[in-house]
Amino acid sequence: MAKSATKKMRSVRTSVMLPAECYEQIQALADANHVSSAWVIRHALLKFLNQQSTQLQLPLLTAEH
Repeated sequence: MAKSATKKMRSVRTSVMLPAECYEQIQALADANHVSSAWVIRHALLKFLNQQSTQLQLPLLTAEH
């Protein structure tokens, strides 16, 4: 396998803390679609990153942050 293909497939493990309500929604989506919660999170994160690929500023600032 070429080096670039190997790099592209490499994964790293991370962890995040989620509000209980968010976790419950993720788990419900995963269960309904017969996938893991990790798959749902990866899918959502990749979609978000693709949408933000041309922007350096995140549209995430709220009153809480």
